[in-house]
Amino acid sequence: MLGGTRFVGRHIVEECLRRGDDVTVLYRGRSPSPFAGISRHVLTDRRAPTVEAAAVLAEPWDAVIDTSARDVDDLRSVLPLFGGVGRYLFVSSCGVYRRTLGRHGLTERAPTIAADVSHPVRASATRKLRCERYLRRRLDRTDVPLLIARLGLVIGRYDDSERLAYWLERALRGGDVLVPMDDRQAIQLIDAVDVARFLRDAIDQRRTGVVNVAGARTTARTLVDTVLTSAGRAVAPCRVGEEFALAHRLQPWTEIPLWLPASSPELALMSVSNSRAIDAGLTLRPLADSITDALGWQALRRSWSQRWLDHAREQDLIKRWRG
Repeated sequence: MLGGTRFVGRHIVEECLRRGDDVTVLYRGRSPSPFAGISRHVLTDRRAPTVEAAAVLAEPWDAVIDTSARDVDDLRSVLPLFGGVGRYLFVSSCGVYRRTLGRHGLTERAPTIAADVSHPVRASATRKLRCERYLRRRLDRTDVPLLIARLGLVIGRYDDSERLAYWLERALRGGDVLVPMDDRQAIQLIDAVDVARFLRDAIDQRRTGVVNVAGARTTARTLVDTVLTSAGRAVAPCRVGEEFALAHRLQPWTEIPLWLPASSPELALMSVSNSRAIDAGLTLRPLADSITDALGWQALRRSWSQRWLDHAREQDLIKRWRG
């Protein structure tokens, strides 16, 4: 495992260990590993591997799962050190697809974005796309089978993005909750547990190429109602609507996560085709089960990012909306 101590990577390591795999985790140490004493650990910066890390990478590996490469520089120093790799699984993102408003069912053949690391929203996806292309070129020369897993929007335990946590925390807090989304806004989420199980199966099945690993489509109303109901608190959703929210300068996604106005091209990423993954054995947990698990984790964690809409302003806007 390149990475493996945070969110999706952590779920993948858990799944591998559950199956009895012999796992080595190569990581930077910025996040404490929950697998200390369970699996072998190699502490190193992958851009400047230590002597120990270079020796470990040179060992023969049945499979390499790479969750931590965010740019080509994360690959240049590592790939030449591998001595023998049975297969390589790279965790990428559905964010690499070109956004076309009104387009539905982005398949693995859909056009990808133009490379632009200066774009405030698409810079990270651009870097992931560069990683994909670099891996294809390098691994083709050595005949190492490559699977590129483009993930959709992932939720679950250990999620440090706090996108879903915004709504979980409001549900746990109780009271009035401002909801700017149109009830019919598409939302496509996948549980990290489902991702980990599918990717581990894909290694055994010797999958190659590109596969979208995304969840089932639902609506913003279904998601919000499921979160608020599952929390078991006295919660009142205040559905103020997009027009009111935009008129009061609320920022979609960056201030209120998971909200995308009807005019946003980013909605295309909420309509990703997962048919290839389903045909390969991807199974999806019911949304209510995923929300229940995430609520349990959030109830213990109760940390909060200051980048989202703060409580005082939220309550002020609700008062304005009510007149």
